[in-house]
Amino acid sequence: MSHAKSPEFRTGNANGASDVVAPVVYEGRAPRAPGHLGAAGKEVWRNVWQAGSGAYSPDTDRNVILRYAELYDRRAELLGQVSADGLTQEGSTGQLVAHPLLRYVESTEREMRAIESAIGFTPEARMRLGLVAAEARKVAAGPEDF
Repeated sequence: MSHAKSPEFRTGNANGASDVVAPVVYEGRAPRAPGHLGAAGKEVWRNVWQAGSGAYSPDTDRNVILRYAELYDRRAELLGQVSADGLTQEGSTGQLVAHPLLRYVESTEREMRAIESAIGFTPEARMRLGLVAAEARKVAAGPEDF
Protein backbone atom coordinates (compact mmCIF):
# COMPACT_ATOMS: atom_id res chain seq x y z
CA MET A 1 0.00 0.00 0.00
CA SER A 2 1.39 3.41 -0.95
CA HIS A 3 1.49 6.43 1.30
CA ALA A 4 1.16 10.11 0.46
CA LYS A 5 4.43 11.93 -0.12
CA SER A 6 5.56 14.27 2.55
CA PRO A 7 5.18 17.95 1.48
CA GLU A 8 8.91 18.53 0.87
CA PHE A 9 8.97 15.75 -1.78
CA ARG A 10 5.79 16.74 -3.64
CA THR A 11 5.99 18.12 -7.18
CA GLY A 12 3.40 19.50 -9.56
CA ASN A 13 0.85 22.26 -9.35
CA ALA A 14 -0.38 23.58 -6.04
CA ASN A 15 -4.10 23.28 -5.51
CA GLY A 16 -4.51 25.29 -2.35
CA ALA A 17 -6.31 28.56 -1.77
CA SER A 18 -3.00 30.35 -1.13
CA ASP A 19 -2.50 30.69 -4.91
CA VAL A 20 -5.71 32.70 -5.39
CA VAL A 21 -5.22 36.39 -6.10
CA ALA A 22 -7.94 38.61 -4.64
CA PRO A 23 -9.85 40.72 -7.17
CA VAL A 24 -9.17 44.44 -7.04
CA VAL A 25 -11.96 46.79 -5.99
CA TYR A 26 -11.95 50.20 -7.63
CA GLU A 27 -13.36 52.67 -5.12
CA GLY A 28 -12.75 55.89 -7.07
CA ARG A 29 -15.17 57.97 -9.08
CA ALA A 30 -16.29 56.83 -12.49
CA PRO A 31 -14.12 58.12 -15.31
CA ARG A 32 -15.47 61.09 -17.25
CA ALA A 33 -17.61 60.04 -20.20
CA PRO A 34 -15.75 60.36 -23.50
CA GLY A 35 -16.75 63.48 -25.43
CA HIS A 36 -17.71 61.65 -28.63
CA LEU A 37 -20.59 59.83 -26.91
CA GLY A 38 -24.10 61.08 -27.49
CA ALA A 39 -26.63 61.76 -24.75
CA ALA A 40 -27.78 58.13 -24.58
CA GLY A 41 -24.21 56.82 -24.51
CA LYS A 42 -23.17 59.24 -21.75
CA GLU A 43 -26.13 58.23 -19.62
CA VAL A 44 -25.32 54.55 -20.09
CA TRP A 45 -21.65 55.23 -19.33
CA ARG A 46 -22.57 56.77 -15.96
CA ASN A 47 -25.14 54.08 -15.16
CA VAL A 48 -22.75 51.21 -15.88
CA TRP A 49 -19.96 52.64 -13.71
CA GLN A 50 -22.45 53.32 -10.91
CA ALA A 51 -24.02 49.86 -11.16
CA GLY A 52 -20.59 48.21 -11.08
CA SER A 53 -20.13 49.34 -7.48
CA GLY A 54 -16.36 49.07 -7.61
CA ALA A 55 -16.20 45.90 -9.68
CA TYR A 56 -14.93 47.72 -12.77
CA SER A 57 -11.51 49.27 -13.18
CA PRO A 58 -10.85 52.20 -15.52
CA ASP A 59 -7.58 50.54 -16.50
CA THR A 60 -8.99 47.21 -17.61
CA ASP A 61 -12.73 47.63 -18.19
CA ARG A 62 -12.90 51.04 -19.83
CA ASN A 63 -12.90 49.76 -23.43
CA VAL A 64 -15.70 47.24 -22.83
CA ILE A 65 -17.88 49.86 -21.18
CA LEU A 66 -17.03 52.38 -23.91
CA ARG A 67 -18.03 49.85 -26.59
CA TYR A 68 -21.34 49.28 -24.80
CA ALA A 69 -22.03 53.02 -24.58
CA GLU A 70 -21.19 53.45 -28.28
CA LEU A 71 -23.55 50.62 -29.19
CA TYR A 72 -26.26 52.26 -27.12
CA ASP A 73 -25.73 55.50 -29.08
CA ARG A 74 -25.90 53.58 -32.36
CA ARG A 75 -29.12 51.89 -31.30
CA ALA A 76 -30.70 55.21 -30.29
CA GLU A 77 -29.75 56.77 -33.64
CA LEU A 78 -31.10 53.83 -35.63
CA LEU A 79 -34.37 53.75 -33.69
CA GLY A 80 -34.72 57.52 -34.13
CA GLN A 81 -34.45 57.13 -37.90
CA VAL A 82 -36.92 54.23 -37.91
CA SER A 83 -39.31 56.29 -35.82
CA ALA A 84 -39.04 59.21 -38.23
CA ASP A 85 -39.52 57.02 -41.33
CA GLY A 86 -42.05 54.56 -39.88
CA LEU A 87 -41.70 50.86 -39.14
CA THR A 88 -42.53 49.87 -42.69
CA GLN A 89 -41.29 51.00 -46.08
CA GLU A 90 -42.39 50.30 -49.60
CA GLY A 91 -40.49 47.37 -51.08
CA SER A 92 -39.14 47.06 -54.62
CA THR A 93 -42.43 45.69 -55.96
CA GLY A 94 -44.67 48.01 -53.95
CA GLN A 95 -45.27 45.69 -51.01
CA LEU A 96 -44.81 46.82 -47.38
CA VAL A 97 -41.60 45.60 -45.78
CA ALA A 98 -39.99 46.19 -42.41
CA HIS A 99 -37.71 49.20 -42.31
CA PRO A 100 -34.23 48.11 -43.52
CA LEU A 101 -32.53 49.69 -40.50
CA LEU A 102 -34.33 47.24 -38.18
CA ARG A 103 -31.78 44.63 -39.29
CA TYR A 104 -29.02 46.83 -37.89
CA VAL A 105 -30.99 47.46 -34.71
CA GLU A 106 -31.21 43.71 -34.22
CA SER A 107 -27.48 43.10 -34.78
CA THR A 108 -26.61 46.02 -32.50
CA GLU A 109 -28.84 44.64 -29.76
CA ARG A 110 -27.21 41.22 -30.16
CA GLU A 111 -23.80 42.79 -29.51
CA MET A 112 -25.23 44.73 -26.58
CA ARG A 113 -26.63 41.55 -25.00
CA ALA A 114 -23.22 39.89 -25.18
CA ILE A 115 -21.60 42.83 -23.42
CA GLU A 116 -24.45 43.02 -20.88
CA SER A 117 -23.68 39.46 -19.85
CA ALA A 118 -20.00 40.27 -19.52
CA ILE A 119 -20.51 43.38 -17.40
CA GLY A 120 -23.26 42.03 -15.18
CA PHE A 121 -26.47 43.40 -16.68
CA THR A 122 -28.38 40.12 -16.63
CA PRO A 123 -29.69 38.57 -13.40
CA GLU A 124 -27.20 35.68 -13.48
CA ALA A 125 -24.26 37.85 -14.44
CA ARG A 126 -25.25 40.48 -11.86
CA MET A 127 -25.32 37.84 -9.15
CA ARG A 128 -21.90 36.58 -10.23
CA LEU A 129 -20.53 40.14 -10.38
CA GLY A 130 -22.06 40.99 -7.01
CA LEU A 131 -20.40 38.02 -5.42
CA VAL A 132 -17.04 38.97 -6.91
CA ALA A 133 -17.36 42.60 -5.80
CA ALA A 134 -18.47 41.63 -2.29
CA GLU A 135 -15.61 39.16 -1.93
CA ALA A 136 -13.12 41.73 -3.21
CA ARG A 137 -14.34 44.30 -0.68
CA LYS A 138 -14.11 41.74 2.09
CA VAL A 139 -10.51 40.89 1.16
CA ALA A 140 -9.57 44.56 0.72
CA ALA A 141 -11.11 45.50 4.07
CA GLY A 142 -9.21 42.80 5.92
CA PRO A 143 -10.44 40.40 8.59
CA GLU A 144 -10.41 42.99 11.37
CA ASP A 145 -13.18 44.99 9.65
CA PHE A 146 -15.66 42.09 9.64
